[in-house]
Formats: sequence, C-alpha cells, structure tokens
Amino acid sequence: MNKNNSKNLEKIFEFLHVVEDLKSTLRYNSTKKGRRESTAEHSWRLTLMSFIILDELKLDLDKNKVMKLCLIHDLPEALVGDVDAIEIYKGTISKEEKSDKELNAMIKIKNLLPNKIGEDILNLWKEYENSASREAKFVKALDKIETTTQLVEIGHTKWHYPDFVAQYSDKTIKDFPELLDTLKILKQKLKAEFKKGNLKWKKEYDIE
Repeated sequence: MNKNNSKNLEKIFEFLHVVEDLKSTLRYNSTKKGRRESTAEHSWRLTLMSFIILDELKLDLDKNKVMKLCLIHDLPEALVGDVDAIEIYKGTISKEEKSDKELNAMIKIKNLLPNKIGEDILNLWKEYENSASREAKFVKALDKIETTTQLVEIGHTKWHYPDFVAQYSDKTIKDFPELLDTLKILKQKLKAEFKKGNLKWKKEYDIE
C-alpha cells in the first residue's frame, strides 16, 4: 500500500471515530416511542427526505451536493453537542455564539482529515451555514421541515412553545419558495395537532 494512502486512511478512520459521537448526541426532540432523538438520526432522515423531495419536485439542483450538505450540516455537534433552537428563541444563546462554537469545532474536524477532503467538508459546511447556494437553501429549509415533522409526530403534549413550533420552518421557505406546497401540507398536520391540544391556531401561522 502507498505510504501516503495508508496515512490518509488512518486519518479518515480517526475522523469517523470522532463523528461517531453524533449517534449519541441528543437533540431536543424525542422519537415517537419516547426516547430522545440523536443528531445522526435527524441527519439520516433529512438526507432521505431531500433525496425523495428533490426528485418528486424535479428540482434543478446538484443532487450529489445536496446529499453531502445533509450529511455534514450538523457535523460540529460531534464536538460541541446540539444547541437547541429553543435556546436561541429564548435568548439563552445568540446565533453568533452558536456559529462561532460550531466553526471552531469544524476547523478541528477538518484537521482530522487529509487536506483536500478536510477543506472540502469545511467549505461545504460554510456554504450551508451562509445559505450560499440554492442547494444550501434547499437543505436549510428541509432541515426545518424535518424537525417540524418530528414535532408533529411526537405531539402537542411535548411542546413548550407552540408559537415557535408553528412558525419554525417559515423563514427558510422564503429563501426556497419551491418548498411552499410541502410546508403547506405540514402546516395542515400542525393545525390538526393544535386542535387536538385545544391550542389556538393564529392567523399568522398560515402561509401563502
């Protein structure tokens, strides 16, 4: 075996060892069966959702890049854990603080890998964070939709902030309006869950 290849493969295994922690990094959401959801599980369903919806809507996007963005968008959580969006909503932590923590984590992760692969992964993550391409905007919007889908699945009894749940996906859809119909279907499911819990569905929750 080529000595450089051997060294690079060792680095790749070290990287895989570190990001294995995503399997046990817990998110705010639980699963339908009541246990906490992991970041790896969220990323898996986001990847599956992106693949299927991209094809169904016949979107002119780079599918390979979309899959990569889905897989790496939460990589820094392997080192810093999940920062719950509710904490930003409450003002416990700012978006800037979250971004700084995650960027520092991504630089450490990049350094685990062979140079080109590490740079590619870091640049893809930055592209996602900055919504710097249509692919990134698509994945960002679906990231929120996947999370909202999970919130519908676990039901209103687990929600602490119904206002937040009802509007969580709205902003990113403005950046990728082709997903508006997808969100409208999800809003109907949300509305039904609000009704089950005798929660008021406000006019501003609807989208056009």
